[in-house]
Amino acid sequence: MYILSKTKNLILKTVTIFLLLVVVKSYSQTKELDLIAKQLFVDMNNRDFDAIVEATYPKVFETVSKEQMKVFIKSVFEGNDQMSIEIPKMIPDYKLSKVFKESKDNLEYAFISYDMKMKMTFNGLEFDDEKKKMMTGIMKAKGMNVKFSSNNSMDVLMKDRVTILLRDDLTNNKWKMMNYDPDSPLFYQTTPAVLIEAGKKYKQNLLLESKKDSE
Repeated sequence: MYILSKTKNLILKTVTIFLLLVVVKSYSQTKELDLIAKQLFVDMNNRDFDAIVEATYPKVFETVSKEQMKVFIKSVFEGNDQMSIEIPKMIPDYKLSKVFKESKDNLEYAFISYDMKMKMTFNGLEFDDEKKKMMTGIMKAKGMNVKFSSNNSMDVLMKDRVTILLRDDLTNNKWKMMNYDPDSPLFYQTTPAVLIEAGKKYKQNLLLESKKDSE
């Protein structure tokens, strides 16, 4: 009886210690990802294009060079002859998902979801009432709410934007990021299939929750 009781206590202690280690590890990983998420927004606010490029999932650079990526990002923030975009410097309220794991390629990933505001100004192009209505409909179909502030500029709210944090053998177990962009062929070329499916499901759940909240 004493031996059984002692064995039972030992098992309970072992299970308790194991669960405690799991909780501590999970908390530590969540804290790490939270810091990484905030740093991504800080780099964007600082217009630190080199840091943004270095934080990008490396498979992207098998298709587009780092320099090409940097030029593209700069054009988004600094504008061009056709259009300029103003993105406010702020850290939005964001949600961080739990960490998901896949045994293939030692893949781990999580999702950051947030609302993103910007102002778009079109150079040498003006919208009349009919074109404003058409543009508003097109943007809304892409998940963006639009309000024109003049005939050539509009305030845009991108709801439930998703950024993916991931690490695998290709990243040498370091966390990298990529934007969930199902309209981009590059996204499909550079993203693991399991992550494309998971991202789609996560995005759909966000849209469903947003729909429920609005009803």
